[in-house]
Amino acid sequence: MALALPILHIRSEQTSCPFLPDAFTQALLREFLPLSVSRALCLTAARLEKVLYINEFTGIETRSTIATINEPLANRPEPPSIAELSKVFLDHGVKYSVEACLKAVAQWGGDLSDITHIVAVTCTNSANPGFDHYVVKQLGLNTSIEKVLLHGVGCSGGLAALRTAANIAQGASFRRRPARILVIACEITSLLVRSELESIAKLQETRIGVTLFSDCASAVVLGNGFGDAAMEEPILELLGWDHRIIDDTEDDLGFDVDPLGIPPLPEVQDDC
Repeated sequence: MALALPILHIRSEQTSCPFLPDAFTQALLREFLPLSVSRALCLTAARLEKVLYINEFTGIETRSTIATINEPLANRPEPPSIAELSKVFLDHGVKYSVEACLKAVAQWGGDLSDITHIVAVTCTNSANPGFDHYVVKQLGLNTSIEKVLLHGVGCSGGLAALRTAANIAQGASFRRRPARILVIACEITSLLVRSELESIAKLQETRIGVTLFSDCASAVVLGNGFGDAAMEEPILELLGWDHRIIDDTEDDLGFDVDPLGIPPLPEVQDDC
């Protein structure tokens, strides 16, 4: 059984609202700082300056977001609740995931009916059923399709999804059955900015998430070489993988469910 698994196509879908680093700086100074003073929150100059400094030198030219800097949900006196954030994700996140999947399948040249499995991942939503359930419904896929939704994998989620899909593909190869696996990753992070700023003020921590992340969904069609059609020319091949757990790193990148939908990010950020 060959280890090389064909990656038949990769596509992404991102939002149409570009978010510039300068816009973040202006919004932070215009909206949150006065709000902090009015609510007697001690937003220290050192913390604020460090966040602004990191934002200026990330090298990121634009970030895609589902809303403009004036989005009401991100400009209220209180951060949005996890229920409100989940509702936004299940609207925008599902929509962008569906679009990414349709683009990937179209570029691959196959048909949605050929998809045998779904592997999906996100760390910005914890709905049950998961967002993959709604993606399957909107794509009109067979309801008997096998689905796997990964959770608790954080920033390594995309790689974990590919690894999981690869193991499924190899299992299908062992059974001498074709596999066409749709791998989906989706994150909606922009509305978490308000909660992160609240945490900077209350916890006096430097939190880099507000300077880095954006909103996007991506999809990959992974095959196993069985039942290849003439149009199935892989653009890449998955040759192998390795997975390691580094001891005593659990607290270095925590991302847990919180009433405000955003958890503490690593304390190591303070050394940035």
